[in-house]
Amino acid sequence: MITIKECQKNQLDLLFEVAIESYNDTYQYLWSDNGKAYLAEFYKKEDFKKELSVSDIFYFLIYDADKAIGFFKLKNNEIKPYLKEQCTEIDKLYLLKEASNKGIGKIVMKFIISFCIKNKRPVLWLKTMERSDAKYYYEKQGFIEKEKNYLDYPTMKEEYRWILTMVKEIE
Repeated sequence: MITIKECQKNQLDLLFEVAIESYNDTYQYLWSDNGKAYLAEFYKKEDFKKELSVSDIFYFLIYDADKAIGFFKLKNNEIKPYLKEQCTEIDKLYLLKEASNKGIGKIVMKFIISFCIKNKRPVLWLKTMERSDAKYYYEKQGFIEKEKNYLDYPTMKEEYRWILTMVKEIE
């Protein structure tokens, strides 16, 4: 049975472990160094720890029975032309490889939409790699591409450098 629970401060080690493993399962192919430089820069345990105390950042762990199989991070974060009070960003959403393609993403998306409705935030947005399976998943969930940007990370493979900003208005 799939459950989703808000991550508590005392679960930092578990969150960090799932974050690293699920990122590696998902995006190593983007990088000439398998993502080592990116992870060293943007997946610091100290940053996760700080963010667990920020009032407008929410980390959730995804469980299959008692095993953590993924995580996601939501932020109250503005995207133009909407008001900040309307917006929630899905900043991270990753599953372990063993949990992919099992319908868990749909469960997670229902949870996120309910979270947005409960918090009266009708605009949900995210960034996803243009050449990733996630892009097609988000399109199926009703997200619309709004912007396309080039990423200039030194170890990123040239053919994967485009990232999309996608938005879904919740009714």
